[in-house]
Amino acid sequence: MRVFGRQISKWWLLPSGLIVCSPLLLPLFFAANNFAGAIVGPPAIWDVPFRHPSQDDLVGRYVESERHGYSEYAGPAVLELKSDGTMTVNDLPQDSGTNTCTLSGSGSWRAPGGQEVGLDFNSDGAPGICKSGWYASSLEVAGHSKSYKLYWVLGDPDSGTGIWLKRR
Repeated sequence: MRVFGRQISKWWLLPSGLIVCSPLLLPLFFAANNFAGAIVGPPAIWDVPFRHPSQDDLVGRYVESERHGYSEYAGPAVLELKSDGTMTVNDLPQDSGTNTCTLSGSGSWRAPGGQEVGLDFNSDGAPGICKSGWYASSLEVAGHSKSYKLYWVLGDPDSGTGIWLKRR
């Protein structure tokens, strides 16, 4: 290639092109990471319900079936969703990044029409037990039929850390 009458190698185009394109590479990396998380992260995109399950479809007793990326022992987690909108929970860990505690007690629940189930937890104030409050976007519904599974997200939703709860 000739530039201003001098012969120059074409190989200089490769590093120059990378430098020019580098501002685009970072957003593409994050987009690819989010896409991969949606495909293989729990619950996987193919395991999301086709339609929003009704509250009656979610009523039942759910017991921990497996854990991903969380090794602190809190006992097997058990969550019972009752048809009157109340719930009981035992040994369900909660990790907000700055605070780790356990949900054990009672409260209410509702499925606002999406893939998530919200828990309104009433704390008794015992040491290690989470504070009273609304825990939404931590419990996701998975499966395509009435034997739905629940996935409890721990910490960062993109980390894949969580607990699977299966209906018994």
